[in-house]
Amino acid sequence: MRYAIVSDLHANFTAWQTVLTDIGDLKADKIICLGDVVGYGPKPVEVLESVYRHVNVTLMGNHDAAVCGRCDPADFSERAQVAVADHKSRLSASALVWLRRLPYVHEEPGFCCTHGDFDHPEYFNYITDPESALPSWRVRKDALMFVGHSHLPGIYVLGASGKPHYLPPTDFVLEPGKRFIVNPGSVGYPRAGECRSTYCIYDSSSQSVVFRQLPFDSAGYRAEMERLGWGDSDGWVLEKERRQHSALREKPAFGKPAAAKPVPETPKPIATTPKPVVEETIKKLRLPAKKVALIAGIAAGAVAAVALIAAFCAGRSNVEPSYAVRVPDYELTTSIAYPLTPTDKNLLPPWPAADANGRLPGWRYALEDKNAQRFSTGLRDGEITLRIISGAPGKARVESAIIDLRGTDTKAVRIKVKALKGAESSGVLMAGTEAYSNQDDGEYRCLRTDQFELRPKGKSADAVEVNRKITLPKKCDYVRFFVECSGSDTVELMPPYLGKAE
Repeated sequence: MRYAIVSDLHANFTAWQTVLTDIGDLKADKIICLGDVVGYGPKPVEVLESVYRHVNVTLMGNHDAAVCGRCDPADFSERAQVAVADHKSRLSASALVWLRRLPYVHEEPGFCCTHGDFDHPEYFNYITDPESALPSWRVRKDALMFVGHSHLPGIYVLGASGKPHYLPPTDFVLEPGKRFIVNPGSVGYPRAGECRSTYCIYDSSSQSVVFRQLPFDSAGYRAEMERLGWGDSDGWVLEKERRQHSALREKPAFGKPAAAKPVPETPKPIATTPKPVVEETIKKLRLPAKKVALIAGIAAGAVAAVALIAAFCAGRSNVEPSYAVRVPDYELTTSIAYPLTPTDKNLLPPWPAADANGRLPGWRYALEDKNAQRFSTGLRDGEITLRIISGAPGKARVESAIIDLRGTDTKAVRIKVKALKGAESSGVLMAGTEAYSNQDDGEYRCLRTDQFELRPKGKSADAVEVNRKITLPKKCDYVRFFVECSGSDTVELMPPYLGKAE
């Protein structure tokens, strides 16, 4: 197995694209990112979307934690705090939810990974010398460990003498009786050396670690930074540009000037026959009353058909499913399931706290009576729960983003939902999925809706649940999870599960 170990991308899309291309050329089997996908750089959205699509495992970095609210950036530099605030404002609710769920440590056969150190991964301590590497060796027994955070590529070695030492980034093969902590350096924010993107390739078959150093378009990166007003804040970029080959001539103008676009003529209105003329024509024809009514009906149908065609041309051709409660059509990012491994992976984000608008980030919801119904969050057994509180009889619905299943070979999914409701409740609690296909015009077409009632399990009358496998229809590209309830009591939903079924 060949692993690409990358770290500290820091929203530098040009550098990440260069490294990702190199990883493809070397045919790495798996990509592991040690954290700090965001922070510092100009393109957090583009880098995060690419990492989500292409990287197998992504760990939590301190800048990721600051952007998603899992750590306080008060100790960051002023420059870093500005970037954290900017990135947080540009990322969607689903992106922040995904960041919050990143793990601190990842283990593979023969090695392990984290962002800072292994003694307290959540504290993001630096390993910058042999002494600061000792706590990680004390808590872990692995012969090979990878860390990021410092942006400084290098190797820390612990041999039989028990005295650790540092080696500059050098290709090496694991040796029996020695332990190694490897920092692959930074992809997007190099601070020393040649100011290139650096990362590692670890080959588990040959037990070898190879360092890669790649130049990237620093001029394009700096242009993006200047656009944001951050152009003078990264000295290493200027240092890099000073080593580039100087221009011999002034920039020429080799392109043709853009041709002026013709001003489109205002279309002439289509002549329509006034209503009195139509009525006068019918009178002259001396038609029977029944035929007059028939002509009038045909004319009305024609008008309706024209209106339908106009609506289709205006982009309203898709017919939305009929819900028990109408869900507001506010923006919700489509989530991507690929590569969907392993099969027990939950495709749903956790229940979040409501935002300033009363919405649930990453979810859509609707209440039949907003004056008598509301949502709130609770805590049970260490997990956030979602409460649907109804002071009067009414229906409520919560639904996930549309999940893109393309490329995952998912033929069936499994849903698991548990909830608590009053023992005397007469309301019904349903959970299910909607399967969609992708149309040529870019619209979603609902293929089928499957829903099941949550029923009591065991001795507790107020605990209900459902655990069902749902076979998806053919040509299903997307799936959406939903929960619907009715009644006038309080329902408390545990975090639901939707995953690939065997």
